[in-house]
Amino acid sequence: MAEAKNDHGRQDFRVNDMIPISDEKMTQEAFEINKTKVGIKSRQSSMLQDMVGRDVFAGEAHEGMNPDVANMLESLDAKLNYLIGVNVLNDASHSELEERAVNLSVTGVSFITSNQYSPGDNTKIILMLPSFPPSTLELLGTVRRVESRDGKRIWIGVQFYYRCDEEEDSISKYVYRRHRETIRSRSRNRDG
Repeated sequence: MAEAKNDHGRQDFRVNDMIPISDEKMTQEAFEINKTKVGIKSRQSSMLQDMVGRDVFAGEAHEGMNPDVANMLESLDAKLNYLIGVNVLNDASHSELEERAVNLSVTGVSFITSNQYSPGDNTKIILMLPSFPPSTLELLGTVRRVESRDGKRIWIGVQFYYRCDEEEDSISKYVYRRHRETIRSRSRNRDG
């Protein structure tokens, strides 16, 4: 099982993004209890990511099949993937997630919140990574940095506490993909 990253700060790859997110302050007791429970949203999203987008007919898997049947199955697979993605987005639109600017890395996230925090406070963060299908994660973390913004809102830096490998894998895949996209975009704009 993945452990909390206590040995270093957020020197990993970071991406600035706009993602749906919510945060809720937790007592130390609630944090300790929840550390032992894997977030069901994280586990379901990981399983869905594994199922959807996997090209069943990639390579030579459909050799010997009737080409019309193979094409029909590929079309059906694409439609099901679309419907699953729409369903996940529909569920998210009924949630309390609010799209906010974030700075995300594998070790943590920083964002503006209207909740009051102090360094050392624990929090539950629910975020939706914009991928296909969208991946909703329910993460635990500890507030490491608090900066006041305009008296009402505060900018917090949260260090993740991963309860399972799926949580860390989902975040790392997303961060590295977005980082790669940013590098390619800069390169295209510089060369073009």
